[in-house]
Amino acid sequence: MGGTGLVDRPEGQGPGVLSSAEIYDSVLHRFLPIAPMNERRDQFAAAAIGPDKVLIVGGINTLLVPLAVFPGPAMPWLLGSAEIFDSADGKFVAAPNMKFSRDDPTATTLQNGKVLVVGGESAAAELYDPLSNAFSETGSMASSRHGQTASLLADGGVLIAGGGFLKVEVYDPAQGKFHFAGHLSANRLYHTATLLADGSALIAGGCPFARSGAVDTTEIFDESSKKILSGPNMTQSRAGHTATLLNDGRVLMAGGRADNSTEFYDPASHKFVAGPNMIAVRSGHSATLLPDGTVLIAGGWDPDYKPLSSAEIFDPSANKFVAAGQMTEARAGHAATLISVREPISWIRPTPSPTPTLTATPTPTATPTDTATPTGTATPSSTTTPSNTGTPTSSGTPTQTAAPTGTPSPSASPSATPTAHP
Repeated sequence: MGGTGLVDRPEGQGPGVLSSAEIYDSVLHRFLPIAPMNERRDQFAAAAIGPDKVLIVGGINTLLVPLAVFPGPAMPWLLGSAEIFDSADGKFVAAPNMKFSRDDPTATTLQNGKVLVVGGESAAAELYDPLSNAFSETGSMASSRHGQTASLLADGGVLIAGGGFLKVEVYDPAQGKFHFAGHLSANRLYHTATLLADGSALIAGGCPFARSGAVDTTEIFDESSKKILSGPNMTQSRAGHTATLLNDGRVLMAGGRADNSTEFYDPASHKFVAGPNMIAVRSGHSATLLPDGTVLIAGGWDPDYKPLSSAEIFDPSANKFVAAGQMTEARAGHAATLISVREPISWIRPTPSPTPTLTATPTPTATPTDTATPTGTATPSSTTTPSNTGTPTSSGTPTQTAAPTGTPSPSASPSATPTAHP
């Protein structure tokens, strides 16, 4: 959903904030377009509500980038609006506004089903309750934050780290308050925080300040002592990367620098080791752990700060990345959320067909001469557009599907009713 992409303007195509959305179907190995969001959003947050709904909050709907990179408007419009995607009908519906407008907040689904929203240039926190469909204030952080991480801990608390403030805090849902939990060694923006199997959290990389150089340092939050401990250095400095906890307990660190390198954090050895290269250089992309243990990497920025439409899948069993086709739009800074979908699915939108290409077909002449020149006949190439005629049912159990093996074919044609899957 959303992010920064390329939009049509009177003067031609240029960068802009997107409202479009799409799903990746792991059976068809394809990205398929769906209805757009109600708002254009970049630097927003999304959180699952149960297995089949997603809450989307805040963000900006105007680019905020260096004018030297993208000439255009530089004053953002901060959004206080929220909306919900429901996989039953594939639509985004407006939710009540948040109490505060927020730029680059975090949204964390708690064990009780409510969603904690913090940051975005505010110290105040709020909760979204799916049962009452309402936001309410809940405590306040020690300081405002922007670009922080929020990690759900094993005991139900939420670890808040970075975002312009050295103090680390933990939100206690039972009390509705934030508690001090140590200091970071340095400020971090565009970093990652990953809950490990033993209950601790790995805080890695990032920038000391916005648009400053990346770092290779890491820190470990010890849940039992509620302290921040020094962690091992990564093999590379990274910011705007992703960190994904794999089923074997390792953490895949991908992208976030001017190459396609990856690495793994091994909790057993407490060290980082180099991983296989991605197919593309990426930062500001998304990484989603699929039910079969593979990881979908999608979009992001290339080294020239142009949004990417390509995607790839990391297969831990083969220890390699394979191409996963193209998204329907190039996008970076977007959100990707795993959901369950019931079949049949009727809300997939038609995929635009590419413009037919003209192929010159020589026309033979009856009596060739030294000056004869063949003429061409334009023949459009055929295209395939997926169709979906099914109707979603009101009942059924979400099913999981096996992830693709090998290199998916981007030209595979979808069936009339795509198989249900998370």
